[in-house]
Amino acid sequence: YNRATLGVYAPGSIFKPVVLIAALESGRLSPGDVFECPGYFQLGNRSFACFLNTAHGAVDYRRAIEVSCNVFFYRTGLITGYDPIWKMAHALGLGEKMGIESNESGGLLPDAEWKRRRENAPWTDGDTCNVSIGQGALGVTPLQMACVAATIANGGTVYQPLLVVGERASNETGFRVASPRMLREMGWSAENLRRMREAMRDVIRSPSGSGHKAFVDGVEMAGKTGTAEYGRKSDGKKHGWMIAFAPFDRPRYAVAMMLDDAKTGGSSVGPRIHDLMTRVFALEKERENL
Repeated sequence: YNRATLGVYAPGSIFKPVVLIAALESGRLSPGDVFECPGYFQLGNRSFACFLNTAHGAVDYRRAIEVSCNVFFYRTGLITGYDPIWKMAHALGLGEKMGIESNESGGLLPDAEWKRRRENAPWTDGDTCNVSIGQGALGVTPLQMACVAATIANGGTVYQPLLVVGERASNETGFRVASPRMLREMGWSAENLRRMREAMRDVIRSPSGSGHKAFVDGVEMAGKTGTAEYGRKSDGKKHGWMIAFAPFDRPRYAVAMMLDDAKTGGSSVGPRIHDLMTRVFALEKERENL
């Protein structure tokens, strides 16, 4: 059972960059917009908690990504509307197979039609709030989220992933690598892409960033953490997530990591991303010295 391609899980807050770029590209969120976070968001008679019930105060998009403020994204999701978020997520490859192998899941990208078929009920603002923080019916594979990280890293090109099963020397200077097939160009504005990437850099670089435990000395990285509830709410079970790419200016690597029964993505997965990327760049240096 290949969990990277078959396992479908709620992504939690690693979905927030998708919501942010959808909001900015639609023009319904301005880079200067600031929302007040008292630690919860009231929608009718329903209260939605912020991450760890933290009151973040006045928060803009950059701070919201850095500290993973749910309240900012509840409000951003409602302002933007679910349709632009769904279209952005679908264009990035969520809700469909990536084409890496036949034994692969497409995950679940829910919409109003899906909810009518499944529950005979209309899509609600509460559904939009849940999906805006990567919860609700939304389900993704780790492979899909690695591809989302790669698309943000490379500037907005969605490639079909390749499965490398080995290396074969083709000449004295290197290895033959198949060229990936481009699936689509996202067409993001350079400014909105820069805003999203810089906010994701703060996640790791800032001492208050939710992913600061992934920091690798001498390597500038960007990323996003996620903590997704699953099972019965009373059980308190959580998947920990993190997506990351590096080096920041000229990325060569993108990664998605998910851990069962985590405390949070930042505290549980962040140190593992640190270990992984430390070894990746150590191997680079070893190969350069051959």
